[in-house]
Amino acid sequence: MRLFYQQKVIGKKSRKLQQIPFFIEEPVINLQDLLIKLVTQQVQQYNEKMVDTPLHLYLTDQQLDDAAQHGKVHFGEKKSDSFQPVDQAVSTMLQAFQDELFLVLHNEESLDSLNSPLTVQEDDVFTFIRLTMLAGRIW
Repeated sequence: MRLFYQQKVIGKKSRKLQQIPFFIEEPVINLQDLLIKLVTQQVQQYNEKMVDTPLHLYLTDQQLDDAAQHGKVHFGEKKSDSFQPVDQAVSTMLQAFQDELFLVLHNEESLDSLNSPLTVQEDDVFTFIRLTMLAGRIW
């Protein structure tokens, strides 16, 4: 089943969200199940990406123009060869959700509980919003 998650486009000036597809094969029972599948996929993709050590670093004019439009020019290489454990990433994600450090929207509907039943259909969109703590003082 193909689903989408929304991610902010690279660049501080842009406020656009980009839909990124991801695929799940097994049925999803609740939000916790979906989040575990998504985090597992992302960590596995990160671990499979080899550390790039190219002989010549160059970008085509088109790649340079695209990167400049987004506000960040990079070569897409992985900086560290460290292996990230999936179970640690999953536990960190679950703790972050319980601590309300991010919000999950399913087709513009807020999901508040990890264990509530979730009905997922083809091409549904999930939006993840990172919540930041504001600090300051009142005079």
